[in-house]
Amino acid sequence: MDSTVLDPTTPEAAASVTIEHAFGTITVSDEALMDFPQGGLFGFERVTRYALLPAARRGLWWLMSPTTPPVTFVLADPFVVAPSYELDLAESERERLGIEQPTDVIALVVLTLPADPGGVVTANLRAPLVVNITKRLAAQIVSRDDTHGVATPVDLSLYPPQAEGVQLG
Repeated sequence: MDSTVLDPTTPEAAASVTIEHAFGTITVSDEALMDFPQGGLFGFERVTRYALLPAARRGLWWLMSPTTPPVTFVLADPFVVAPSYELDLAESERERLGIEQPTDVIALVVLTLPADPGGVVTANLRAPLVVNITKRLAAQIVSRDDTHGVATPVDLSLYPPQAEGVQLG
């Protein structure tokens, strides 16, 4: 997905939110915020509002909560990791997120970064985040396709650098 669709730095944005995180402070427009109406990510169910920001690599994203303490995830385009990846949404899931057109939705997966340098980055392809970019609603949905792994190795070099992404650190 083109990162300009969810540009958090729109100068015309009237309202904004400031997020404090481990790397400093970032201010984003309200247009970058989305809600998880049925609860947040697994293990973080009480955190239901996040900013979705394009990272400094195309296809990678930051998912940052404006809560205290802040919560930050690295997300990836699953179709880069697994080109044959398929998203299987039930009608009830489409209704919950208000998805009317296929172009309303993007799927992203949570990456787990290694604790040790040189470790393997993995992606949870089994429980993607499904985002209705039109209505700013999201949910983490467990795939019924059990061929998707929860710790699929990811080569970050597949995600090329982009100048317009948010770089933390």
